[in-house]
Order: sequence, then structure tokens, then C-alpha cells
Amino acid sequence: MNPDQAAERYADPAMSATVLMNIEANRRRTPVTIDELIQFAHAYDVPVEALLLPPGDRPVQVAPGVTADPARFLRWIRGQQPLDGTDVKLYEAAATAVAPAGQSAVHELRDEFLARATNAFDMFFAGSEEMTRKTRAQMRDVLSEVREAAASGTPTDELLAVIDGYLDRLQ
Repeated sequence: MNPDQAAERYADPAMSATVLMNIEANRRRTPVTIDELIQFAHAYDVPVEALLLPPGDRPVQVAPGVTADPARFLRWIRGQQPLDGTDVKLYEAAATAVAPAGQSAVHELRDEFLARATNAFDMFFAGSEEMTRKTRAQMRDVLSEVREAAASGTPTDELLAVIDGYLDRLQ
């Protein structure tokens, strides 16, 4: 979309194509307001947060001396994760107020973690049927040996020595 088309969609006479070009080129003397940011997002058909990220994977400067990678920045503005140096209790209290009904940021992060962990385990085990079969057979052998020793009246110290031998092999 060119600046003239954007100005038409912006629907504000004060936001001419020239003004929009000056804002985009960072030549405007006053910073963009929140209201303008929201209107830009609407005019350009993008989420507001898309306008807050720098191009590429460059860190976002939140304040002097405070930066965050783009993914962490998005989690921060979505109320999902505080930035380092933030008062966590205050952040979480405010995040809870803006979280979707019935779902806190902590639950969202937990759900995302569980989904990613499940996916990682699924990928890990997808090609490991043979490894699983061998591991189960070995575990059956170990447990059978320990059971036989216990059933035959082997003294506790000898049973513990057998178990310790297996534990040592795992290290």
C-alpha cells in the first residue's frame, strides 16, 4: 500500500500521505501516539503488535538499557511474561486484568510449554520403536532378576548391591 492509499484508509484529514511518510521515515518532530498506532494498525490491516516490532530479529529497546528479543517482547506486551528487572507481582496483577476471560498468562505459558513438550516427545519417540522395545526388554530382565533374588530369600544387602550395580550402569 502506498502512502496515498494509506492516507485514504486512515480517514483522518490530519494524516495526509506526507505526514504518514514523515512518520515512517522518523522525520516527524512528535512521537506517534497510542491512538495513531491503533489507527495505523487498522488502516494497514495488521495487529497493533506488528507495528511495535523492529524489522528482522533485532532486539527491541523497551527503555534505555532495557532490551528484549522480539519473542520475549511480544510475550511481555501480551501479558504473558515480565521482563527482567520488572516487579513480577505488579506485572502479573496487571496481566491478569487483561488476560482473556478464564485464562491467566501463567496458564497460557503452561499450555504452550505442555504443547511444545508433547510435540518434542512425540518427535523423539516417533522413530524410536526399536529403542523402546529393547529398553522394555532390558527393564523386564532387570526387574525379573531382582524379583527372583527377593523371592529366593536373598539378604537385603545383596539385593541392594544388585540394584546399585544397575544404577551404576546408568551413569
